[in-house]
Amino acid sequence: METKDSDTVNIIVREELPNNDNYGACNDNQPIDVNKYRSPFENRFPQDREYAEIVYDAELALFAGDQPILSDKGTSGCYFVHGREGKIIGVFKPKDEEPYGLLNPKWTKWMHKICCPCCFGRNCLVPNQGYLSEAGASLVDSKLQLSIVPKTKVVRLSSETFNYTDIDRLKSRTKQSILQKVPALGKRFHRLGLPPKVCFI
Repeated sequence: METKDSDTVNIIVREELPNNDNYGACNDNQPIDVNKYRSPFENRFPQDREYAEIVYDAELALFAGDQPILSDKGTSGCYFVHGREGKIIGVFKPKDEEPYGLLNPKWTKWMHKICCPCCFGRNCLVPNQGYLSEAGASLVDSKLQLSIVPKTKVVRLSSETFNYTDIDRLKSRTKQSILQKVPALGKRFHRLGLPPKVCFI
């Protein structure tokens, strides 16, 4: 039975990833048909076609090899996401790379938190929950039609540039190796690549 738990090791029949044409009958930089596009990360925005096009454009750019870039600024993992034209179309902030997250790539901030927590700031934030406040603020702004907060929604993406644990990367490489050596078995894994990260964009 198929499950969406990213930590499971159950082997199930895996559907082959479709090519770019099946992702929405779009080629190169042509518009994306959001009705036909099937997000490999299960990102769906049926009530917001404009936002869906932005997210799907970022997904296609990822599969084309255009990886997000980590920003040098800030206190957490903040990545600039590109579209198929190579332009920055959004900012991706994984929940486990927030200031108090275990996978925060800004190690200087981690030292700051450990050595001088009283000056770190924002100690009232619950770890891995900051993305919900960002998405909630955007929703309230939209309902009140204030146009102050940038449109923000919770999405799922995965990229080699994101900060993963060594175990996650080892599991990904092992599955890829099995797929190459024993295709019949590799095709039955629930997921082959790195696990998608939940965040807001």
